[in-house]
Amino acid sequence: MTAVDAAPGRELAVKVLGPLRAFVGDREIELGPPLQRALFAVLALRNNHVVYRAELIDALWGEGLPNRPEGGVHTYVAGLRRAFEPGRGRRSPGRVIESRGSGYLLRATSDAIDLACFERNVEMARAAVVSGDLPQAERRYDEALRLFDGVALGGVPGPFAATQRVRLAEVRLGVVEDRIDVVLARGRHATVISDLRTMTREHPLRERAWSQLMLALYRAGRQADALAAFDEARQACARELGLDPGPSLAELRQRIIVADPGLTVAVRAETAAPPPAARRDLPRDIEGFIGRDRETGRVLSSIDRPAGGSGRSPAPRPVPPLRVFAIDGMAGVGKTTLAVRLAHRLAEDYPDGQLYLDLHAHTAGQEPLTAAAALDKLLRAAGVPGERIPAEADERAATWRAELAGRRMLLVLDNAAGTAQVRPLLPASAGSLVLITARRRLPGLQDCEFLSLDVLPDAEAATLFAIAAGDVRPAAEPEATEAVVRICGNLPLAVQIAGARLRHREAWSVAHLLDRLGDEDRRLAELSVDDRSVAAAFSLSYRSQPPGRQRIFRLLGLFPGPEFTVRAAAALAGVDAQDTDEALEELVDAHLLDQPGAGRYRFHDLLGVFAARQCRAEETESARRAAMERLLDFYVLSIDNAEELIRPHRLDRAERPSDDSAALRFGDRAAALAWLEAERAGFVPLVRVAGEYGLDHQGWRIARYLWGFFEAKRLWADWIACYELALPCARRAGDRLAEARILVGLGVCRHDLREYAEAVGHYRDALLLMREIGFRSGEAGVLTNLGNSYRRLGDVVESVACQEQSLAIFRESGDRAGTGIALANLGERYRDAGRFEESVACQHQALEIFQELGSRGLEGSVLDNLARTHQSMGRYDEALRRCEEALAARRDTADRYGEAETLDCLGHIHQAVGRTVEARRQWSRALDLFEELDAPAAADVRAQLAGLARNG
Repeated sequence: MTAVDAAPGRELAVKVLGPLRAFVGDREIELGPPLQRALFAVLALRNNHVVYRAELIDALWGEGLPNRPEGGVHTYVAGLRRAFEPGRGRRSPGRVIESRGSGYLLRATSDAIDLACFERNVEMARAAVVSGDLPQAERRYDEALRLFDGVALGGVPGPFAATQRVRLAEVRLGVVEDRIDVVLARGRHATVISDLRTMTREHPLRERAWSQLMLALYRAGRQADALAAFDEARQACARELGLDPGPSLAELRQRIIVADPGLTVAVRAETAAPPPAARRDLPRDIEGFIGRDRETGRVLSSIDRPAGGSGRSPAPRPVPPLRVFAIDGMAGVGKTTLAVRLAHRLAEDYPDGQLYLDLHAHTAGQEPLTAAAALDKLLRAAGVPGERIPAEADERAATWRAELAGRRMLLVLDNAAGTAQVRPLLPASAGSLVLITARRRLPGLQDCEFLSLDVLPDAEAATLFAIAAGDVRPAAEPEATEAVVRICGNLPLAVQIAGARLRHREAWSVAHLLDRLGDEDRRLAELSVDDRSVAAAFSLSYRSQPPGRQRIFRLLGLFPGPEFTVRAAAALAGVDAQDTDEALEELVDAHLLDQPGAGRYRFHDLLGVFAARQCRAEETESARRAAMERLLDFYVLSIDNAEELIRPHRLDRAERPSDDSAALRFGDRAAALAWLEAERAGFVPLVRVAGEYGLDHQGWRIARYLWGFFEAKRLWADWIACYELALPCARRAGDRLAEARILVGLGVCRHDLREYAEAVGHYRDALLLMREIGFRSGEAGVLTNLGNSYRRLGDVVESVACQEQSLAIFRESGDRAGTGIALANLGERYRDAGRFEESVACQHQALEIFQELGSRGLEGSVLDNLARTHQSMGRYDEALRRCEEALAARRDTADRYGEAETLDCLGHIHQAVGRTVEARRQWSRALDLFEELDAPAAADVRAQLAGLARNG
């Protein structure tokens, strides 16, 4: 038993076959509040095995989760540790309940739990039956049943405890029936009639109990009562199920009517024939198995393996608990390979047989096996003669469970269709291991551990490719090998097929194979060899989905970005968002989609290629274009809604349709920026695909309405890529104002990247367009920006002239925001020209306008410029005050680039007054932000810090 606190005689004992109780020596442990008791029950029934925190949360609360369930688990574990080890230091490791990674383990030997003692007695009883020692069998059954003290886990709350109560009650009834069989075989039929009357009254649908009662009555000379018992059973079945009893009970009735002599002798002779030889039909283990160490370790650590690793040791050992593992993953990820590898490693621990059954959920040309057909195959494999196999599926399942009782069997149930197919095939008693593989998750299985396989890591995938290729070419071309594996998406099936193609083409190099795989339209055709094909494997998964879900899947093949949301998918498919959400979750369960985060979905690369291929094959060109138009409209309107919060004073807005309910709306600026950041990787592909489909209006609008996001986050590369794709869209659409605005955006990017000559070129082109169409406010805006770039090129005169023209136009048109921007820029130019008082006056006017408009971001820019002007005038205290105000405004608007600019300004002010330590601190903070934003200004700040270091 388990020593507690290392004190002699202090042994742990746990009772679960009744009210949950625990003892240390003679002292009963107070297990605490109900949910703490429920947690202890889980650990006790999984003793010596790690139970992960997520499993404990499911066991205690199911779907009714409280706030912070992890904290509840921690609290209950701490409470149990205090109860079992009151002398343990606060930070000392627990010796009864151990922490293992993200889980816990109850350390207890097998005889510490009464359930283990029960199972051991049952196993010994069944072994005695097989050997013909019926008196010993009866004694062992009696010892097992005496361990029950009422309802198992009585009073323990939670879904896990409820499930275990039902399971253990069923197990107990089965053992009671096994004991009665022994009593009947020993000729003591009269002694069990009363118990059987009670059992059939309490459990009127247990046909085995009715058959035992009929047999006992008949052998006691009460033929009429035996037939009356059959009538009672028939009435119960009709009342509860609307059915007649099964054929085995009807057959027994007929035998009683004709007084079959075979009923007057014991069903079991005192000596039994030796059991049939154990069946061992696992498929061949795969040579060159790569990876899956974590999953293999998890399974092996959960199996109670005997010392020496062999299950054939003559020394008796406790019956290992039933273990069920469901391995799920996308087609070609290696589920069967892992299951077979595990089965071979564990085969000796299950000496009564190792069975493999393909359930054909995804087998070309075959329907999935029904549960009844699967049970027929399993029963025959276990040695049950065909004439003994019942016709009904439920009776087959009962026969199968009875056959496995007391045996240590290993089952591989491969290629499962779903929970309903698998559940009847599972053993009910301890001693067996079941490995299930499925392309979809099987959340309905109880008491099952789930292993979801992902693709292989890069290094393991490259090793697998080299093994499949079978020579030195992959090692000689490491970069090409890495690229081939990446194109295969690290999917084991694809990697192996690619390697096999190379193996059988001695003239090919890896680079040549890479070229062949580089053509996306041919890629799936290239990944095929003999009867193995990535496309065929994917097709079986795809065809198993209902038509509506197939349509959503293939239309998603059009999606140009790396990830998508429910609302985007709903727009693409033209389907209600709730229906789309359900479809996407089902596709995730079927491993046809990945879910990198809550509410976000993506394809494995090859599945994306497959979906696009199916879309081209099954959707008309007009249907594909309509889907893309819906998607782009969704993004135009959603991005426009976000831009409204980021740049509320902008001049251009999207044209709104009569019904724009599909578009996203955001509660505040932060929410808008967060959504745009999450979608960022898809914006360039969206603009590109808009041009490819000729949907030019949507293309330039998406780019144009991203201005505020790109500017706020200083995403110059994204900004330029989007706008360079949007420019031809605007030109093809014939929208000269849109063209001008896109050119202005490109000018802003080039200016921020210090490419001032390129910026001037874009601005001049935009200025011509603004003047041609007579858009005066637009002309003024371009002049403002053009003046800024001239300033950077050193042309102060031209810069001032542009700003003065801009200010005049904005004032003429009554554009307050534009006037403020022009004043702020003109103030900068006056500072450059040494006209400081005029600069301060312009900045104050601009500040008043932006405060009036509530434009906190532009207010921060003006305050920064005021600080720089006061610094130039030697007014350092005023400059510092304006810097602090500017910092507050920058931080209020999450303007990281602007914050860095102001910190840089602070550094210059502190350096000017001789505070070098403070200057270094502010420049260091500025440098961190500039580097985070990959801004060219980082180089200037590094130079400033280096100058401080040189000068001491």
